[in-house]
Amino acid sequence: MKDLILNSIEYISIFIAILLITIVVAFLVNRFFKRLIRRSTEDMMNDPTNYQFLRHALTAIIYIVGFSIAIYSMPNLRALASSLLAGAGILAVAIGFASQQALSNIISGVFIIVFKPFRVNDRIKLRDLTGIIEDISLRHTVIRDFENKRIIIPNSLISEEIIVNADFGDDKICKWIEIGISYGSNIEKARA
Repeated sequence: MKDLILNSIEYISIFIAILLITIVVAFLVNRFFKRLIRRSTEDMMNDPTNYQFLRHALTAIIYIVGFSIAIYSMPNLRALASSLLAGAGILAVAIGFASQQALSNIISGVFIIVFKPFRVNDRIKLRDLTGIIEDISLRHTVIRDFENKRIIIPNSLISEEIIVNADFGDDKICKWIEIGISYGSNIEKARA
């Protein structure tokens, strides 16, 4: 009985240690990429979009791997994990149907990063919304409008819309402005 309790305490402490290491590693990677993004954009004038996407993806992978190792370190949970793996085909189909929208957002996020219709700090217009891209993650894009509001839009919705990107290729904008003059005014002076 005493051995069983000692073994249980040992396994639980290993489980908790793995979870804590996972959280610390994810925090450090996240912090490293935030500094890298800041330095890269300030010093070298690089586009931060790829770095931010990589930061989100690596953090998610670290959590998934860490929690998987933690579960596998517990002998009681190992049997449960093996039986879940045996039924993974049915589970994958059920999860696929349930998370169709989430997977669509993730795939759209990857396409946005790869094909770059817009980048972080680009000015875009999407339907009636005009603003500056602040962040592109796996699931959503954050746009700051000119009232300083943050609008969070799922990537699948953005990929289905027509986007007007003012910074795509050239950052100059041309806007027609109508200026009215009276009928008695000199048109040549008005054109000059």
